[in-house]
Amino acid sequence: MKSSSSNLQTIVLLSVLSGILLFGLVSSLYNGYHTQIVNAKEHEKNEYRSVGENKDSTNSVSSQTQQQQQSIPGAIQLSAKELPSGYRWIDTTNGVINPTMNFMVGNSKTIQLNNPTDATHQLVVDDPNGHQLATSGDIPSGSSNHLAFKPGMTGTFEYHCIYHPTTMKGVIHVQ
Repeated sequence: MKSSSSNLQTIVLLSVLSGILLFGLVSSLYNGYHTQIVNAKEHEKNEYRSVGENKDSTNSVSSQTQQQQQSIPGAIQLSAKELPSGYRWIDTTNGVINPTMNFMVGNSKTIQLNNPTDATHQLVVDDPNGHQLATSGDIPSGSSNHLAFKPGMTGTFEYHCIYHPTTMKGVIHVQ
């Protein structure tokens, strides 16, 4: 019995080590890039609580936290909008459609995404070879989410909505 228990422990240990090695290998394929996906619900719970709200009260997340969140200071503000020609990302600070965004290498920048439309959207950032680097996750109707992107090298990256890739798309220049 001890032998089979020992064999099982060895198999579990090797499986865990293999998973860690695989993660390292996949991570090295994106050498030079650092991406961070931030779940708006978790981020709100930890950093954007209302004054006087205690940490214990955030353990249960209601559907209201999925709805439009407060503006994140310094974030690029994009909102989905349905136009006669289809859905588009709109920069809510200046009204530009599918704006070109500028980032500095090594600096993380947050993109806050609001979805007042009746469709689900998801912002995806791709590298120059078309590989997905970051995603906001699904943003259901009436909800918001955000994504922090920290490029590790200069270049031109593309962003798009996974559900509306031909109309909700733009460019990120990294200097």
